[in-house]
Amino acid sequence: MSISTIILLLVILAWTIWAVHRLYKKGMCDCSDHCDGCGSEKGCSGCKAAEDMAKKLEQI
Repeated sequence: MSISTIILLLVILAWTIWAVHRLYKKGMCDCSDHCDGCGSEKGCSGCKAAEDMAKKLEQI
């Protein structure tokens, strides 16, 4: 393995660890960093959109 391959694998590994950590912390809420996650009192447009989609799917 060359040095560039190792660096690329380390970057991918770091990105994966960050993504899993963020998923664990915020769940499926994708409202950036301006809310405390879905279900919080603040909420956000991303959380509300996800709730609306879930309600529509339940009606089907």
